[in-house]
Amino acid sequence: MNEWPPSTKPFRASPPEGAVAIALPIRDNLRFFKLCYHSILGFTDYRHMLTIVDNMSGWETRQYLESIRRNHNINVLQFQKEHNLAAEWNLAIRFMFAFASVKYGVVMKPTVVFEPFWLSGMVKSIALERVAAAVPTTNGEPADVLLFNRQAYEELDGFREDIPNPLQDFTERVTRRQDGVVVQSHTLVHQFQINGFDPKREEPIAAAPQETTEAKA
Repeated sequence: MNEWPPSTKPFRASPPEGAVAIALPIRDNLRFFKLCYHSILGFTDYRHMLTIVDNMSGWETRQYLESIRRNHNINVLQFQKEHNLAAEWNLAIRFMFAFASVKYGVVMKPTVVFEPFWLSGMVKSIALERVAAAVPTTNGEPADVLLFNRQAYEELDGFREDIPNPLQDFTERVTRRQDGVVVQSHTLVHQFQINGFDPKREEPIAAAPQETTEAKA
């Protein structure tokens, strides 16, 4: 019997109060992107918007993105510059933060797979701990997923686009503000790659096998 909760469909426009903006970058590597994307569709149990940022992908990927854009309430933006994760995240988050009702943002690399209750669990952790950001437990270090509140993002002016590790930098700047970052141990995210995302590779580097963690399509 399937005990998973029903997923919450994304909003393309006019999201409800307190919604989460989810930013998902892509540059080809459809095999792993599909695992990430479908885990978001299937396991996201909290009101949200989903925006995919395409960084000059090939024809097959563009056709796939157009297909899912037509069939799901998602947004697809084009980033027509050299690969820059921070810039791609900023593009998507600022697009969705144009809606005043969006109060949180999530950024990630397209090499992660989510489990049920992932988003509601992370949002609750921010509210309960009264902090500005949360990261999940993963099979890799550091986590390739970050949830943050809108106020922290806007006061810090988003992700720095001129440094090699914008996710770590953003987390450190939040911590220096004494807002704190909480590791949400009850939210598990599987990472296929832990050494950085290289969009030019044919496939991501799989994380080392874990006895207690398995990747399932």
